[in-house]
Amino acid sequence: MTDAAHISPATRASSRTLHRQRGTILVTSMLLLLVLTIIAVTAMQMTRMQERMAGNTRDVNLAFQGAEAALRDGELLIRQQNSRPPTCSAAPCEFWEPGLLTDIEDRDQSWWDAVAIEYEVDGDRFALTHDIGELARDPQFIVESLGFVPDSLTVGHGVPEGRDFFQVTGRSTGGSGMANTVLQTTFTRRF
Repeated sequence: MTDAAHISPATRASSRTLHRQRGTILVTSMLLLLVLTIIAVTAMQMTRMQERMAGNTRDVNLAFQGAEAALRDGELLIRQQNSRPPTCSAAPCEFWEPGLLTDIEDRDQSWWDAVAIEYEVDGDRFALTHDIGELARDPQFIVESLGFVPDSLTVGHGVPEGRDFFQVTGRSTGGSGMANTVLQTTFTRRF
């Protein structure tokens, strides 16, 4: 008798079950591998999205800081004046007449280049250089005179004392050149 004759029917059934189980293990393994791949791809996409969001947040923050620097530079220009500065109505102009500039925040870059003053870290308006390396371009600002407001309504007692009001508008485009931020402040000064 051969060895095959000695195999019991229970052993044969067990052997058939093992062959079927090996196929089941392969299918289960493939499904598990597919699930892990989907999880990994999703995690990579989420990481990429978070990286973009962090980059955009940084760019907007740089644009805000650049516009803030431009505001401070415009205020410095007002502080440096020894007397009430003359206003003008055409570029190039340091101090614009009241009411001439409208919808400043909606203007494009070419308008800003024609009308605004470029930020200078040293206040030197003659040697224009790229002063803030992290920004795509230096911020710009506009100073508009809002007028004189006397301290008293009394008339006829000489030149009235009071304050001049200015609106300073700063603009920056951030590190990418795409994050436009416009800030405005009102600045007063006695001359």
